[in-house]
Amino acid sequence: MSTRSVLGVIAVCVIWGLGFALMKVGLRYLPPFLYVGLRFAVTAACLFPLMHFAGIDWRVPKGSRRRMAAIAFMLFLQQGAIFWGLTYTTAGRVGVILNTQPVITAVLAHWFVAHDRLTWSKVAGLLLAVLGIFLIFRESFQQTDGMMRFGDLLALGAAISWGAQNVVTKHAARTIRPAAITGWSVVVSSVLLLALSLLVEHRPLPFRPLDAAFLGATAYIILVATVVGFVLWNYLLERNSPSRVTSFCFITPLASVFFGRLILGEALTLDILLATGLVGLGIFVANYNHQ
Repeated sequence: MSTRSVLGVIAVCVIWGLGFALMKVGLRYLPPFLYVGLRFAVTAACLFPLMHFAGIDWRVPKGSRRRMAAIAFMLFLQQGAIFWGLTYTTAGRVGVILNTQPVITAVLAHWFVAHDRLTWSKVAGLLLAVLGIFLIFRESFQQTDGMMRFGDLLALGAAISWGAQNVVTKHAARTIRPAAITGWSVVVSSVLLLALSLLVEHRPLPFRPLDAAFLGATAYIILVATVVGFVLWNYLLERNSPSRVTSFCFITPLASVFFGRLILGEALTLDILLATGLVGLGIFVANYNHQ
């Protein structure tokens, strides 16, 4: 990877690590499906005019529409699970669990991406990440009400969906511009999420008056974490192998735990610290030979 690509991956990882804590802030005001649905609707409203003025082709070739639909549906599953899970568990835990996706990507790429084979280092990385996840779930299984465990399971499902999405995006980016992939993904996801919100979320809204904290967190999530983060991520996947792009993503779980503690005052237990280290090490080991 070039120095520019490495710096781009690091930037996205820190952006997303901070995003988990700010998502949790936003969920104090709105329920999960409505919040993420509105996030994507506003993102699309911002992104398509920017693409138009920048002269970026937003069209999806006919032969690539199934892949584009699959990416959009996986984003719907992934983001719905993340925001729903955040209502039950901590931002730091979601950040650690979700960011097993680089290891999942590395394993899936063996089967579905040419010249991105499974190696012993990837297997070792997967085992380290699994051990980290075991520590997180050991802690959540000690909770009597099971809500934290449910949130952790949603985050794990989101990680699997994201890993599969990365692999499909690698193929789709050959014919669709990265900004167009992001744009159409958020359009489809926003429609599905808002429809789901209408079906299942019926309490008085918002939960509390919208203030500067909500507006600031939401602006960051939409403009920085979504528009900048996803476009840059898809751009990097287009120009590099998925496992190389994800090799630096050990930064995200570290950042999510750090910002969860800094902004939300989340507890730093021994299990979460060990899990963060193991997942981060697993990501690094899985991709060490691809640096």
